[in-house]
Amino acid sequence: MLKKRKGSEVFKNFIVSYIVILMLPMFIMSFIVLFHFVNVLKEEVEINLRTPFIKSVDNFEAQINQLTRTTLQLELNDIIRNVNIQKMPYEAMKVKNELIKYSTNSFVDDIFFYNYSDDYVSSFNFLCSVETFNNFVLDRNLTDFDLIAFKESDKQSDMYFFPANSVFSANNQKHLMYLNKIPINSKKKCGIIMFMIPEDSLRNILAPALSENNYIFIVDPETREILFAFSEKPDDELTEFFRKEIKKHASVEEIKEIKVRNERFSAYVKEAFGPFLFVQLMPNNLLSSRINDIRIIYLISMAVIFVIGGFLIAVLMRINYHPIKKLNKLIEESVISRSTPNDKLNELELLEYALMQFNRENINLKEFAAANKNVIRNYLIDCFLAGQAKEIDNILKTCRSVELEFRMKYYCVILIKGNNIQNIPDTDITEIFSLTNTGINYQIIIHRDIHLNNVVVIYGSPANNEQRSLIIAREIQKHLNEKYNGDIRIGIGNFYDSIFSINTSYEEALRALEYNSLFSKSNIISFNEIMQKSDQTVNYPFSLLEKLEESVRSGDIFGIRDTIDQLVDHMKTENLSLFWIKNICYDTVNTISKELLRKFKHFPLLNKPYMEKIYGSDINTFEDIVSIMKEISEDVTNYLSVDRESYELRLLQKIIRYIRENYQDPDFSLQSIADSLQMSPAYLSQYFKKNTEQTISEYVTRLRMEKAKELLLTTDMGVNEIAYEVGYYSVPSFIRKFREKEKVTPGQFKKIHSC
Repeated sequence: MLKKRKGSEVFKNFIVSYIVILMLPMFIMSFIVLFHFVNVLKEEVEINLRTPFIKSVDNFEAQINQLTRTTLQLELNDIIRNVNIQKMPYEAMKVKNELIKYSTNSFVDDIFFYNYSDDYVSSFNFLCSVETFNNFVLDRNLTDFDLIAFKESDKQSDMYFFPANSVFSANNQKHLMYLNKIPINSKKKCGIIMFMIPEDSLRNILAPALSENNYIFIVDPETREILFAFSEKPDDELTEFFRKEIKKHASVEEIKEIKVRNERFSAYVKEAFGPFLFVQLMPNNLLSSRINDIRIIYLISMAVIFVIGGFLIAVLMRINYHPIKKLNKLIEESVISRSTPNDKLNELELLEYALMQFNRENINLKEFAAANKNVIRNYLIDCFLAGQAKEIDNILKTCRSVELEFRMKYYCVILIKGNNIQNIPDTDITEIFSLTNTGINYQIIIHRDIHLNNVVVIYGSPANNEQRSLIIAREIQKHLNEKYNGDIRIGIGNFYDSIFSINTSYEEALRALEYNSLFSKSNIISFNEIMQKSDQTVNYPFSLLEKLEESVRSGDIFGIRDTIDQLVDHMKTENLSLFWIKNICYDTVNTISKELLRKFKHFPLLNKPYMEKIYGSDINTFEDIVSIMKEISEDVTNYLSVDRESYELRLLQKIIRYIRENYQDPDFSLQSIADSLQMSPAYLSQYFKKNTEQTISEYVTRLRMEKAKELLLTTDMGVNEIAYEVGYYSVPSFIRKFREKEKVTPGQFKKIHSC
């Protein structure tokens, strides 16, 4: 008779001690994090509060980049470049209208254009000479800006501050003027584009970072003057105090904190495009209140956890003890013998005794598993066939531990399929190999593919001998058909000089076996034989696959989509069998993967199971393959479209720079630009037309004509010399193109403008 024991007390003590041991370190660590790393929390909170300000300044820089793009477009505008108001005053209205076209950006309220050739400044609202602009349009009592000084400087671009009413414009606010000399990528400048950015635009840009307690200033670091002050609730006292504080320090960046009306403000300085600094002032109590909120939330959370946790522990202890009582009873009845003095054991001691028994059984199981290495061996072979072997550390060492070694230089896969294949023992296949390879050094590894019901033979040889593998396959088919009367079919992959490439041979053998099932009469075929037959009987789209490879290499998204659509149309119009359609789909994935790996070193789309889909049992119709091809197209083009906007601006500048540096070369062509930038000519032409509204040929012709006119008027060179100098091999072609653009021949042009 078992003695009744106080099991609940033992269980309760165990649970309580476990909870204490578990929870105590957690609470200690929590308090350490809370009270000793407050600075880290403060920094994170400060970053979160600063983020809108940082994003607003970044937005300001983005707007300036957009103005740079507009400058590029103005540079390419024929009316802006070729106007001469002194000779043709009536064209001033054309300039004004052209400038208005580029005023769609609400960031600026006026655009000035200073043309070196006629010494006039044009805008939306006026036209005047440079002298008038400097002396009358600008108020010399309020600003010392000198347009001529900027023209003669080495600067490509700059930014100046204009106080309210210091320059005649439609908006009498304070302004920032952003200037850019054109052409941007040429030493010979022809003019200056000036964008007027009003105070309201700056306020709109900084609006997300403004609040009642938040102040933003734009400061000139050289004069240490506050140019702009922004806040939802202006504070003149704070602004004046900050102005004095700037004067006390050698630089604005040294100011970290100021104190006004017994209130402390943290200062954060951020540089942006141009010579000015953006400064944000934020009350320190705004940061400390966030930290205090975190402390209060933490303490309340701890109290709630203690109350709710204690209640749940009490309830769950009662609920969970019931299965322990059942377990004790089961142990007493099944594990512990009658002779054991179990009346002296509590429930934990009983559990310990049972676990010892289970541990002994577990050791026995491990010993049994070690004696059965075939399971591990089959798993490792599956890893090699699936192409996952390289991802497993020390896999070759693991292979040797289960007596799986690869001692040959070349390996290929021979796949055997038949009605009675599961009944054929491995010894029969091994015997056939030994008879066929008498006196030859070789290695075979036989593996059962339970998913596809195939026998996989990994055949190792010291040489790449395809004929030997075909001879062996015929002997296997002959002997197995005679002995088992089965419809034996065999597919053979190519030899590879690394066991880590055996997955490729396995995929080729699968393709050969599938072809075998559809077409072959001999019942034995290698992958190379399939490819040879494809050249003779199947119109395989090699040219389209080469076109796809070039499109992926150059990042031509439109070309990728178009080529994949052409591959789908080819499958349909050629009326190919499902076998060849799957092969084309396979080569499409392989082509894209190879080029993207070469370009990016890492391509996350390779992790998608395209191959499993292509050769899966669910792919039985042409529509299934079309669906996979569309998925591949969308995945690749979406991947290549990331961060395209910033890339396009840099690319446009590279193209224009290359054209300006090389257009005078007679061998200059669209292909030469494409080769230099590693793009396809079609995509390059389409991209330039989209961003400049003119073709590359039109732009090159315009540059050549401008250079030709300059040489005609400033040198004594003949027409033949000028034609070659501006990039024409053929003088008649140069004269024809010149007459087409200027309505006169080069000789007539020189005579007209020399008078």
